[in-house]
Amino acid sequence: MPSPLNHQLFRVLSIILLGSHVFATKAADVPSVCDALIEPSVLSIDKPLENIKANRGDSLVLRCAFYASPQPNIVWYHRGKRLENHPAAQFETLLSATNLGQSVVESAFRIDCLDERTAGEYFCEATSPCTQPAVTSSTVSIIKAPKSITGTCKAHRQSVQSPPLISVFTLSRIELPGGVTQLACRTRGNPAPKTKWYKIEEDESLSSIEGQRNYMHLPNGDLLIVGDEETISESFRCVAENSLGSVHQDSSVIYMLA
Repeated sequence: MPSPLNHQLFRVLSIILLGSHVFATKAADVPSVCDALIEPSVLSIDKPLENIKANRGDSLVLRCAFYASPQPNIVWYHRGKRLENHPAAQFETLLSATNLGQSVVESAFRIDCLDERTAGEYFCEATSPCTQPAVTSSTVSIIKAPKSITGTCKAHRQSVQSPPLISVFTLSRIELPGGVTQLACRTRGNPAPKTKWYKIEEDESLSSIEGQRNYMHLPNGDLLIVGDEETISESFRCVAENSLGSVHQDSSVIYMLA
């Protein structure tokens, strides 16, 4: 008889192989997933957006974060217009767990060149199938500066290249021992950044997760972890690189009994 760990991994691999058909089938089961939870789902703002004043022509990064169970879908808006949509980590609901891990998920949006076109109100909205949405907003305004820079911003937006940005990331996660964890690491940039995941060892050295048991680097950049019954905590680093640079984010997972 296969061990619980191998059985859990088999279920995860089956979902990956079945792909979009499973996602479509399970979407109709969301109410039953929510109803089956032993503890209620949660969604709240962990880090709100802040109002920003900056010089015309500056490059800015807006950041928001949410405390959530399950991990939320995050959408960015500017003046009511949708800019970016970041789908949720799906495996929590696909595995039909009765206990969901709790996560802090951060999202980042880059304003490449601030001018009258990119100034204004931004919204970061998180949605989850079992809770009401959570929204935080920011007003980005321009400090007085020569308007000649506006033409520079127009030329900048026409540029085909941009450095890497980790646009959605799971900063921390509390999970049950032996649970399946999906750590998000979604990126933006041109050329499209390549992501690599590393495990942060106790001496703070990095070891690649490639070929290591229980870890799987998903096509969208996320890391899938099939936990065991002995590990108490572990930490990981996602590195995103393209020809213009490299950025990284660190994540921690703590396994706690319910």
